[in-house]
Parts: sequence; C-alpha cells; structure tokens
Amino acid sequence: MKGYQRGFGEEIADYYDELSVRGDEDATVAFLEQLARGGPALELAIGTGRIALPLSERGVRVDGIELSPDMVARLREKPGGDAISVTVGDMSQVRAPATYRMVYLVFNTIYNLLTQDGQVRCFENAARHLTASTATTRSRRSSMRTTSSSRIPASDSARSPVGRSGRASST
Repeated sequence: MKGYQRGFGEEIADYYDELSVRGDEDATVAFLEQLARGGPALELAIGTGRIALPLSERGVRVDGIELSPDMVARLREKPGGDAISVTVGDMSQVRAPATYRMVYLVFNTIYNLLTQDGQVRCFENAARHLTASTATTRSRRSSMRTTSSSRIPASDSARSPVGRSGRASST
C-alpha cells in the first residue's frame, strides 16, 4: 500500500511518551513486578520503554521485541535504556535470545496486529519464549487478568492464548 509505514516512525517515536500517557503506568509496573517473581521478563512491542524501564529499575531483567528501530532509538536515549536487550522485528514472529518467566504486552498493543491470525501467532511466539514455570498476562484499560500455567504447546495456544483452561482469573 503506497504511503504505508510498518511500525512507528521517527515522527511518532519523538512524541510517543507524551501522547500515550494513561495514568496507570505505575500500577502496571507494580503488577508486572509481582508477576515476574524475580525472574526475567520479555516485553512484546517494548517501544520507548515506558513500562520496561521502570520495571527494570525495580530489579526485573527485561528484554524486548520491537518492530520500530525509531522507537528503540528513543528507548536507548533514556537512562537505563542501553541495559535492555531489544530484538528488532515483528512480535508475532521474531525470537528473542532467551526464555523468560514472564512474557507480556500492555494496554492495546495486541491490536497493532491487524488480523486474528497475526494475534494468534503472537501468542504462539510468546509461548515459545516461556520457561516451564511462567506467568502470562494481558492487561486492559479497566482490568488486568492473569493466569499461571506450564508452558503452553503451540497447538494449545492457538485455541487458548491465556492458558489451558481457556479462562483467565481476575486479580
């Protein structure tokens, strides 16, 4: 499509943090810190690091996957941004170099993938990055839901991206 840019470019990266303040970032970071239980975490669509950096400051090792090199450049400009390993690529396909106790994406990030197939591939990719003892989480503007489970085989994750039972428990 002419004029279409995949991912956020420099013009968005420069203003992203100002444009996307929701007011619940501190609560989100505290929630994720609790779920990580001291283990490493992978943020899908890490962007400028507005969640990953404060989570890292709390002692959680955070890596990321991000489609936009411009967003990663903005992350690198921030204090502590150079300490976070980021793999540039599509969060539904690219592999980070490790496995993690927790893989997360925040707010409405899943909708950056425009098809259901892309969203399912994203959850399958997240499952491939999980250690045997994991927490998967999905947050929404009004609520956060979580489930703890064993590694979800790719065949199961297509049916139930939040756990074997297909349900998420409220926290």
